[in-house]
Amino acid sequence: MNNCKIYLYILIALILNISGCSNNSQYGLRPNYDQNSAKIIALLPVENITFDSKTSKLLRLKLFEELYFKGYSKLPLNVIDKKLEPLYISKISKNNTDIIDPQALKDLLGADAGMYCTLINEEKSKKVFYASVTVAIRCELRSSETGEVLWNAESKSTSRNFDLTKKGLERKSTETYETVIEEVVNKVMKTLPDGPNLRG
Repeated sequence: MNNCKIYLYILIALILNISGCSNNSQYGLRPNYDQNSAKIIALLPVENITFDSKTSKLLRLKLFEELYFKGYSKLPLNVIDKKLEPLYISKISKNNTDIIDPQALKDLLGADAGMYCTLINEEKSKKVFYASVTVAIRCELRSSETGEVLWNAESKSTSRNFDLTKKGLERKSTETYETVIEEVVNKVMKTLPDGPNLRG
């Protein structure tokens, strides 16, 4: 009987491994999008409605890396945060949830556009022998000159893990956590037009 249970768990594991990580993505691009309108992008801190600061920080770092690989010049995150710190403080003190005015990015950072991202969902589910992790984000690229949305995308990624031991399950969940973050960011960033450093 015990052997039958083990075989059943192994079969479930194989099915879950085949399903792997799942993704979906939706995006929009402004009609007649001018690629030269966003040469320098300021990546703002990831807004977080799940209250998990670790995930939002990891998402921002991954988004920053992907912007570089998409052909955009690096505008260091610490420079962005230092220049915009007074605006962050004002926003918090006034309990203001509105986004930072894109015009401020032009004035303070010389950026052509701002990327505003939100962690809209994070779920971690654990059961006996099974655990899943889901992360969903939404991003918008706003012109610092006009404030209009040039590009937007939304994506979700889920990883499912199976193990016969609690320790093994925790290890796999930890390993796939960063994989899910990388996957959801990659899915979103694939829809962003290439930057000037790739266009030549």
